[in-house]
Amino acid sequence: MGRIKLILCLLLSVFLLVPAHAVHAFGTVSNHSYVLPADAVHDGDLAVNANTVSIEGTVNGDLYVLAENVQIRGRVTGDVLAFAVDTRIDGTVAGDVRAFTQQLSISGNVERNVTVGSSHIVLEQNGRIGGSLLMFTPHADLNGKVAREANGKVDTLRITGEIGEGISLLHSSSLQIDAPAVIGGDLVYSSPHRAAIGSGAVLKGKELYSPAVVAADQDTFSYFPILLGLSSLLSTLLLWLAVRFLFPAGLSCIYSQLDRHPGQAFACGAGLVLGLPLLSIALLVTVVGIPVTVALLLAFVLLTWSAKVFVGSWIGIRLAERFRWRLPPCSPSCWAWWRCSAC
Repeated sequence: MGRIKLILCLLLSVFLLVPAHAVHAFGTVSNHSYVLPADAVHDGDLAVNANTVSIEGTVNGDLYVLAENVQIRGRVTGDVLAFAVDTRIDGTVAGDVRAFTQQLSISGNVERNVTVGSSHIVLEQNGRIGGSLLMFTPHADLNGKVAREANGKVDTLRITGEIGEGISLLHSSSLQIDAPAVIGGDLVYSSPHRAAIGSGAVLKGKELYSPAVVAADQDTFSYFPILLGLSSLLSTLLLWLAVRFLFPAGLSCIYSQLDRHPGQAFACGAGLVLGLPLLSIALLVTVVGIPVTVALLLAFVLLTWSAKVFVGSWIGIRLAERFRWRLPPCSPSCWAWWRCSAC
């Protein structure tokens, strides 16, 4: 119990320290609604967690938003990272926009790139993207101007605006280009059907069409799940053999710990499974914490993957002892002697 209390205290102290560090690094707001007035200027990065967020003033830094409705009517001099249901950009964003939102509407000016995963994207007629647009969405309407390229995966795409340097990597089930659209470069895309290019639309480059690969019949037998299972089994076996012969004392100590204190081991494992992802999310609010978050997530994946080796071996030994199976060359009694001698 002492180790469990120590781990919980460490996690709690980290969670208490991270918000304080975040407030020192940039402004954080958590409220029902947040409005930055038109005559207000926020110096530094700003993180907002609210139901509705309206930026009518100026943010001299990056803007991080977690909300249902986001409206940017003012100016953001840095990047915008938005997780929202509805996101509208009517003002100016000097940096990049990365949005994961149900609907994105741009009628203002984004001076750099836009990366978005959404259900519907609308670039209004007076909207402008100074860089490239990368989109993953079922529906998109591009009526404004994209200075460079517009790429991604879109089920239904309609273009009536201007794409400055063309399209180089696009998959679409339905692509329609109507006047007064101007595609300033090549049109490279894959689709079940050719694009419908209306009269009055201008394509300055070449149309490079690739028929989409027809999906295989679902009733067709596939060896991929079998190969995936065999590769997982083989990798687990190789990892177990490596641990078994390189670190026998450590492996036996783990077995002994599971025998003596299974509840404590389960509690520690549950604490790590729940604590590491939460700690990683908490560290994401700081720029310094991003590398630490990546390291923690990699450690979490490796620990989760390797845990099945130890737990699976321990369960196998317990089953062998329970049903009196013979495990040559190491019988259960040999395992018991090994654990006692090693620990």
